[in-house]
Amino acid sequence: MGFRQWLEQERLTAFTLNFFAVNRPSGLPTVPFLEASRAIARGIGYAGEGDVLTASLVRALASAYPETTFAEMFCPDWKGNRLFLSHMGEVNVNILVERRPRLVEMAYTFAETDNPARVVGCIKGGPAVFVNLAPLADDLHRLIVAPVTMAEIRAHLRSMAESVHGWFAPAGTVADFLAEYSRAGGTHHAALVWGEVAPEIAAFGEFMGWDVRVLD
Repeated sequence: MGFRQWLEQERLTAFTLNFFAVNRPSGLPTVPFLEASRAIARGIGYAGEGDVLTASLVRALASAYPETTFAEMFCPDWKGNRLFLSHMGEVNVNILVERRPRLVEMAYTFAETDNPARVVGCIKGGPAVFVNLAPLADDLHRLIVAPVTMAEIRAHLRSMAESVHGWFAPAGTVADFLAEYSRAGGTHHAALVWGEVAPEIAAFGEFMGWDVRVLD
């Protein structure tokens, strides 16, 4: 609640955190994972690890598409031709399968601070767009827009019970997607937007004067 008050006091529309800087001497008793998740659900932009660029992107997209969240590709599922999304505990609570997402205490070992609370759960299935804003040379940017399909996960996965997780299938093979994404200069952090809205997001990128790459 203190962190939320600070967001409102400073009139911030987006924010990011360097987890290693959150400790008792800094004045924060714990990492505000829970407020990050609730803030994203309110349309405030967010990204982890001090990524101001992606936090701003999440905010811009959320202003038009409320079902937008911060996302990270974690690893490929070669056999299932899907990509696994997961991270510590910052997610738009409105896009989880569970109507009442679980709230758990995290055993935090990255800095001297109290254990934080965080929301965990599985990201819901359906059509979506994976969006990355990559910096180029000479202060230019590239917007990578990838229509994807989030997998419908019906069975409860106990091994994933205390994490944010989900899987998406790209338009083609995982190998081709990762190759194209890498060649385009795609970075680790991204936004995930629900719906078949890739053309609109690509148009937004062109309006901004960015180099737009659609991976379809």
